[in-house]
Amino acid sequence: PIDLVDKRCSICSNEPEVRETEHFYYVFSEFQNLLETYLNDAEETVRWRKNAINLTKRYLREGLPDRAVTRDLPNGIPVPIDGFRDKKIYVWFEAVAGYYTASVDWAQKLQNNITDFWNNRTKSYYVHGKDNIPFHTIIWPAILSGLEIEPLPEYIISSEYLTLENKKISTSNNWAIWLNDIIKKYDADSIRYFLTINAPEMKDANFSWREFIYSHNSELLGSYGNFINRTLKFIEKYFESEIPTKYLEGEILYNLKELYTTVGNLVESGHMKQALEEIFEYIRSANKFYDDMKPWALRESDIEKCKEVLATCVIIILNLGQMLNPFIPFSGKKIEDMFKTKLNTWNYISNLPNKLSDVSMLFDRIDLKKIDEEVLELQQTSSR
Repeated sequence: PIDLVDKRCSICSNEPEVRETEHFYYVFSEFQNLLETYLNDAEETVRWRKNAINLTKRYLREGLPDRAVTRDLPNGIPVPIDGFRDKKIYVWFEAVAGYYTASVDWAQKLQNNITDFWNNRTKSYYVHGKDNIPFHTIIWPAILSGLEIEPLPEYIISSEYLTLENKKISTSNNWAIWLNDIIKKYDADSIRYFLTINAPEMKDANFSWREFIYSHNSELLGSYGNFINRTLKFIEKYFESEIPTKYLEGEILYNLKELYTTVGNLVESGHMKQALEEIFEYIRSANKFYDDMKPWALRESDIEKCKEVLATCVIIILNLGQMLNPFIPFSGKKIEDMFKTKLNTWNYISNLPNKLSDVSMLFDRIDLKKIDEEVLELQQTSSR
C-alpha cells in the first residue's frame, strides 16, 4: 500500500502507516532434514498419494523458510505469554493443532490417557483436499516434531477436486447440490455409492446427474440388488423361505474369501474407490455364476443341486452385505432384517440361517426423466 499513488483507505480515508512490531517465528528450517527423511519413507511405503508426494517434494526442494506464526489481529487465539497476549496465533498454524488439542480434551472428559492414543504404535489417517497438503505434510509434522509428540501423519489421503456438471462447485453462486435436498429425494446408499465409486482419488472427477442415476440403476439396482432379489425371491417362492443347508465349495466362494483381504488392504491404505470397484467386480461374477448354474432349470432336473446353488448364493449375499456395510450400510440393514442376523465383523460368514423373513427390494429404479429435471433445477437455482 505504501507504493500506491493515492494512499488512502476507501473506508476511513486514512493513509497507511509503517509500524514496527514483534512476532513469534517457527523455525521450519530446523526440520528440513527430518521432513525429507519422513517424505522418503512415506514414498517408499506408498502411504501417501502422488499429489502429496509431488507437492511436498517441491516445497522441500525450494527450502523451508522460517515463518511468523503470530499476527496483530483482534480475533483469534491469544499468545499465552505475558507481554504478548494482545497478539494472536495465526490460523494456519493453530488450526492443524486442533487434531491434538481436540483429542486431549476428549480424553480428559472421558478420563482416558492421551498417550494411549498418540504414540509410536498409532496408525493415523489425514483425509483432506489437495489444497491442504502442505499443512498436513510439512506444517503439522514440524509442529509435532518440535513438541516430540508421536505419531507424525502416517496416511495422507489427499483427494483431487470434484466438479458439478463439469463446472467448479460454487456455494456462493448456488452451483452446488445441498445434502439436505438430495437426501430427501434419493437413497442415502445411492449417494454414498456414487460419491465413493466416483471419488477424485487420483484425478479430478465430475458429479453429473446422468451418471448418478445411471450408476444407481445399473450397478446398485441392476447388478447388486438384482442378484439378491432373484436369489431370495426364488427361495421364498419355491422353498417356502426355508434356506437350503448345503452349499457348493468352489472358485466362487474361494474368491469371496480372498476378497476380504483384497478389500481390507485397500481400505487400510485409503483406496476406498478401488475397494468398492473390487466388490462390484465380484458381484458381476456372482451374477454370472447364477446365470451359468440356472437354478430355475435345476429345480426341474436336479433339486439337490438347485438347493446347493441357492445356498451358495445366500453365502455370497451375507458376505457381500457385510463387506459393503462400511460403504452402503442402509441396504446392509435390510439384508440383516431379511435374515434376522447381524453383519458387523470382517470375518468370512460360512453359517447359513434357517429361514428368510419377508424379502424386500434393496433399491427402487430411478426414472430417467429425473436427469433433465435435476439439471434444469440446478441451472434455475444457480441463476437466481
